[in-house]
Amino acid sequence: MTPTRLVRYTGITVLGLLAILAGKAGAVLPPDAVEGLKADAQAVLEVKVLEVQTAADPAERFDVVYRMEVISVLRATTRVEPGETIRVRSYGVSQALLDRGFVGPKIPALLEPGWIGTAYLDPDPQASGSDAVRQFTIAAHGDSFVEMPPDPPSLEYTVMPPEGEQ
Repeated sequence: MTPTRLVRYTGITVLGLLAILAGKAGAVLPPDAVEGLKADAQAVLEVKVLEVQTAADPAERFDVVYRMEVISVLRATTRVEPGETIRVRSYGVSQALLDRGFVGPKIPALLEPGWIGTAYLDPDPQASGSDAVRQFTIAAHGDSFVEMPPDPPSLEYTVMPPEGEQ
């Protein structure tokens, strides 16, 4: 085998191994894609986690439902008020699936009661009933929850009209 081919095959092998290792932690979206998902989020809220619900025996990919108190509304296309309690549906991935080489978007952090931060959310398409307007799902996969900076919560409140209404 010629030295040129050896270098080429070694490079391809190294790139393949790096791709496999990156897949074990979930695929990472490019920064501009993440920022696009955050910019498209229909609600950006500062929240406090009150309660966390997961399945008693979680499957490989499982739903996580948070009950959160809205501290402040940074941006929203639906009427959400500070002090309201909302439900946010997220997901988790089992360690067994990660060990087998999970490939997908960045996995959201599993939050604990008391966590305070910014949440990038969209209305939950699976929500129904009278409380459907207070049910959300994450908008930016693993980048949907951002730790609160050490400053006090924002006092800004903005309501954006739904698309088509002015």
